[in-house]
Amino acid sequence: MKLSVRVREHVHDVVVTRQNGHYIVEIDGRPHVVDSHKLENNFYTLVTDERSYEVSVERDGEAYKVRRGAAQLDVTISDPSRQAREKLAISGPEKIVSQMPGKVVRVLVTEGDEVEAGAGLLVIEAMKMENEITTQRGGKVTKIAVTPGQTVEGGALLLVVE
Repeated sequence: MKLSVRVREHVHDVVVTRQNGHYIVEIDGRPHVVDSHKLENNFYTLVTDERSYEVSVERDGEAYKVRRGAAQLDVTISDPSRQAREKLAISGPEKIVSQMPGKVVRVLVTEGDEVEAGAGLLVIEAMKMENEITTQRGGKVTKIAVTPGQTVEGGALLLVVE
């Protein structure tokens, strides 16, 4: 998965792949092997480059507050390819797909529900973080293709909003 990550005034190109139970996180062309474990709630342990870090990650609107000790970073993540796809998807059903491999934790809607733009649809745990998946526009949930506890691959259909 290719991402654009802003930390303070710096924007970094990040590529994340899963390999042998670890993540390969390439930041501006430099690869790092990362082992990540969720401790509780928003707390994680990360092991990379022979160092261990305990961090908390809290969603703040479109950004994340990442804390390690007393230090805090505001991080904004965007998926340029997703943004391009969203611009093309002006009409027709909105097919919500998984952006990376993960596990469905909760489904927040049922088929037939009417939802508003930005509404939470389901929660997926990926890279040891829980991510709420939202709709870009309002409509009716016409198909739910996953169930809680199900593992999904990147690109897998999650649900459809028309």
